[in-house]
Amino acid sequence: MTRGAIYWHFLDKGALLHAMMERVKTPLEEAMLLLDAKEGGDPMHDLREYVMTVLRVTADDPKARRVFEIVTLKMEFVDDAVVLREGRREKQEQWMQRIETRLGQAKALGLVRQDLDPAMVAHGMWVILDGLIRNWLFDTEAYDLLKLGESMMDTYLAGLRNC
Repeated sequence: MTRGAIYWHFLDKGALLHAMMERVKTPLEEAMLLLDAKEGGDPMHDLREYVMTVLRVTADDPKARRVFEIVTLKMEFVDDAVVLREGRREKQEQWMQRIETRLGQAKALGLVRQDLDPAMVAHGMWVILDGLIRNWLFDTEAYDLLKLGESMMDTYLAGLRNC
């Protein structure tokens, strides 16, 4: 396709990227829907399942993975794409809030150490998840995203539990 043909349909790069993002849910959005549907269970189990859903969608859904790859690795967040940068920041904030809420529930139930700072723990989970996915997208043969992600997240969550 030529650049002219693309711009015939889209005002600018921002409009093109916005249309692309509207056509597919990112792995984070898929997992947020799952987490929102589960209320009242074991919040630590919910967190684990949430992370595993993000990893599963990333590994198993080629369409979602391709969009995720474009947005994470192949795009500059300048000029027309500033809207997407803001959208990514908003999604991250929503993700962090959901994690903090579940951690607060786990604290109230005595499932995790009382000295934990939910914001710091949520940030740590974000860094692990984002790092795993970004590095895997560079070379999908380097490691099994699901196995390594499961092992890393189980280790991280185990360190939070009340002994």
